[in-house]
Amino acid sequence: MAAGVRVQHGLLSRKTSLLYSLPRKIAPNRVCIQRAAEIQTVRASTNTAGEAQHNEKYCLDLVRSRDYEGFLSCLLLPEEARRSSLALRAFNVELAQVKDSVSQKTIGLMRMQFWKTTIDEIYRDDPPNQPISTELWRAVRTHGLTKRWLTRIVTEREKDLDDRAYRNIQELEKYSENAQSSLLYLLLECLGVKNVHADHAASHIGKAQGIVTCLRATPHHSSRRKVYLPMDICMLVSRLCSAWRHPFLIT
Repeated sequence: MAAGVRVQHGLLSRKTSLLYSLPRKIAPNRVCIQRAAEIQTVRASTNTAGEAQHNEKYCLDLVRSRDYEGFLSCLLLPEEARRSSLALRAFNVELAQVKDSVSQKTIGLMRMQFWKTTIDEIYRDDPPNQPISTELWRAVRTHGLTKRWLTRIVTEREKDLDDRAYRNIQELEKYSENAQSSLLYLLLECLGVKNVHADHAASHIGKAQGIVTCLRATPHHSSRRKVYLPMDICMLVSRLCSAWRHPFLIT
């Protein structure tokens, strides 16, 4: 009888010791779970920071290789506006090179539609996972950029896919206003400048920049047997050249 009691007592003591040891075994597991969660959080933040640096570098390299004058002007801006201005210029470069990079107009229209949709998603705080759109979303959130200017740039670049010469200088000025001046309005917003006189100056500068760009691109277009100079000016120059070569045939 005493032996049976001792056996039962031994079993009870073993069960009791096991029960008391459970919290000690579970506690390290909880610590491991918390530690794993902390590691995942650190990794997520590290990945986010790395991705942001990649996006910024992508825009910087694109602008430096495709719009070197714009790249240099961005370096002169204050630090708080530099990254956003690079994102805007990268956006402009991306749209500008669509015309020369596609073989069919339909493909170009699809790419323009992508950017129209992207702008809508940016203003819904749901940008696609693409370097320029992500940086553009950051610029919109940081400076409260006007959606109308972004949309107008895309719309004007889309019209330019028609691949035809401008009928007159007024058409070239209108294109320059919508494409180039709109970009300058956005850059002014990055700098916190909201002034009627500044916008007026930006409008004229954008038109002048568009005309100069058209002139500078003439050798490139000529190599592809295309002319985008205003037709009225070309006709006037043609008449003047004819008058200079054959003065007696012009009355």
